[in-house]
Amino acid sequence: MDEEVQKKQGHRRTVDHGNTFSRVVIERIQKKPLDPRKIRAEASYIIDLLPPTAYKQDPITSLATKFIHTSINKIKHPVLVVRWTPEGRRLLTGSMSGEFTLWNGMTFNFETIMQAHEHAIRAMEYSHNDEWLVSGDQEGTIKYWQPNFNNVNNIHEAHREVVRDIAFSPNDTRFVTASDDGTLKIWNFHEALEESTLRGHGWDVKCCDWHPTLGLIVSGSKDNLVKLWDPRSGTAISTLHGFKNTVSKTLFQKTGGQRLLASCGRDNTGRIFDLRMMKDMLVLRGHNADVSAMTWHPIHSSLITTGTHKGTISHFLLDTALPENTTGLTPVAQIPNAHDYPIWSLQYHPLGHILCSGSNDKMTRFWCRARPGDETAFADRYHQSEEAVVATSANTTAVNAPNGANIGEMPKPDSLPGIPGLPGIPGLSRA
Repeated sequence: MDEEVQKKQGHRRTVDHGNTFSRVVIERIQKKPLDPRKIRAEASYIIDLLPPTAYKQDPITSLATKFIHTSINKIKHPVLVVRWTPEGRRLLTGSMSGEFTLWNGMTFNFETIMQAHEHAIRAMEYSHNDEWLVSGDQEGTIKYWQPNFNNVNNIHEAHREVVRDIAFSPNDTRFVTASDDGTLKIWNFHEALEESTLRGHGWDVKCCDWHPTLGLIVSGSKDNLVKLWDPRSGTAISTLHGFKNTVSKTLFQKTGGQRLLASCGRDNTGRIFDLRMMKDMLVLRGHNADVSAMTWHPIHSSLITTGTHKGTISHFLLDTALPENTTGLTPVAQIPNAHDYPIWSLQYHPLGHILCSGSNDKMTRFWCRARPGDETAFADRYHQSEEAVVATSANTTAVNAPNGANIGEMPKPDSLPGIPGLPGIPGLSRA
């Protein structure tokens, strides 16, 4: 259902996660074991819905494929970065105009807007202790912000060109920035001083990340290379090959064993590297254009979501990869028409039940899981495309929407749980 239909019906969609957590608390007080399999594809079972943390063994229950809402500023500008505030109550977006915009995290309506930078905001990241936000812009300026968006420090000309990415160290005492000037810089956070410059890429550095527990930095560049760095010595310890074009995003696994590294590039693929072997173990295929955005799910360590230059959102389950499959992993769910232009940023809500996307079409969109009996989960304009046929691995089976329109391939019930609202799939386990 799109915005026009919502206006005619006179209501706004909202996603209240309080009910699902209340159910967990009630079950815990009554000392009842959580039984996710009691969910069935009927609306009456919505009351038994549980949060993603209750379905840790079933990552397919957290596929954010249902459109909720589109948020647009009065003066439209491309949305380059989206970040949930640490407590998950609001969403913060950074735009081409240099503005911060805050959106409500449940009703998705506008809350406030401010001119944060004089130029386009290209990167921003919250510290692990949730007390600071650091942002970088088109002209190489870095700014410090408190949770109330009080600007407490600026580093002018931190880089000679645009700041593409920012990542904090595990203890928040340092952070690393990537720039189109071909370098990465490690900064002392409290003193706002540059500690070292990492050189080694032959072209623009488009992305970076700092391992959540280890002293390890990763970067991706326009030279098609992924490099791993030792932040103490400032030297590259390994170079990962495989991409045939610019590497647009690199992200360490934040949950689970934290031994995987995800990356994507402008060769229409994503790659999963194993840090123990220092080589790629899986290729993510099925994209229809350059992959420009990527994010890990905060609860499920095997669920990863990508966005492309054609506005397609794809969900991959790494656990469904077969050992004999050498051609790569295809999506288990895909939204071909999520945006009209390139998707620049993706991020899940800290609780894992909502996905947000920011795009060059000047819109911020929110996506959630389907509810039991929600037969319209895929019957909106974002899924009315012939390109919606996905997940062609041997572990899938076709599913049709109630109106007969094919919505793609979903996992077989004997191997993975089904999706509420989609008839013909028994044994549902869904949040």
